[in-house]
Amino acid sequence: MLQTAGIKTIPYKTAFVVNPTAGDGKAGRIWPEMEEELSQSGQPYRTYFTRRAGDGSAMAARACYEGAELVVAVGGDGTLREVLNGIDLQKNILAVIPAGTGNGFIRSLSIPLNWHKAFRGLSRWEPRRIDIGRANKELFLNSVGIGLDGAVAEAASARYKSIKGYLAYAVALVEQAASFSRFQCKVKCNGLHFEEDQALLVLIANGRYYGGKLCIAPQALVDDGYFDLLVIRKGGIPELLSLGARVAVRKHLSSKSLTRMRGRTISLETSRLLPLQIDGDVWKTSSVDVKIIPAALQILAPKLHH
Repeated sequence: MLQTAGIKTIPYKTAFVVNPTAGDGKAGRIWPEMEEELSQSGQPYRTYFTRRAGDGSAMAARACYEGAELVVAVGGDGTLREVLNGIDLQKNILAVIPAGTGNGFIRSLSIPLNWHKAFRGLSRWEPRRIDIGRANKELFLNSVGIGLDGAVAEAASARYKSIKGYLAYAVALVEQAASFSRFQCKVKCNGLHFEEDQALLVLIANGRYYGGKLCIAPQALVDDGYFDLLVIRKGGIPELLSLGARVAVRKHLSSKSLTRMRGRTISLETSRLLPLQIDGDVWKTSSVDVKIIPAALQILAPKLHH
């Protein structure tokens, strides 16, 4: 492995898919510094820039067609999910340089949030096999949620997009927590059927973290072949405040407002059309079928410790 100016080269044919607008423009700001380090190391690589939503998948597919072995997403959870949906799972290795607002999924992999450290890890880490999910036709890495979290993501991107970073989600959460109506949800998990008529949020988690630092599914593992299913019921303001406090200290799984299960295949059917978030991107639906795909993805990350 070559080494120049203390920077090791990446031992794969490498392509970077850069979302310049991710993290309020952070990805665009750090890319010139990354280019300089790549130049110093003598690293051969190709770069593909996204311009609009959905471009990440097309750019990743193009990178694969043009011979890339390692495809590196430079952005946040949404960019990472798009790139996942464009690569060849049989041939490609995925990596990420964290440059988004939340960067929730990489926390489950112990990838450093500091982009310099994550960048240097590309030449040192070995590929790790992890699970991914399929929600209807979309592949995802971290989580699928229907109800309150989808409404928050939708409001943050539609009405509060002029507010920077986490604050947009905080404002949207306050608004939606007060106004979002409970809904009926039919749940099928590993063949077990049940119905919840006071649902506030139904979350299917592959990773532990959610919206950045929030450890919503503390027992979820990315390589165990299972999702964690959390059904959160709507109560009054005191119940919501109590649940929020429990989440902050990772004690919420024992809350009476929450039901937790584990499953490989999960189907949800709601009483009305609701916002559905898949790794932070929002759709409108009244049903979703989710399936785990065990050990389907190779990703560059530090050795996993449970």
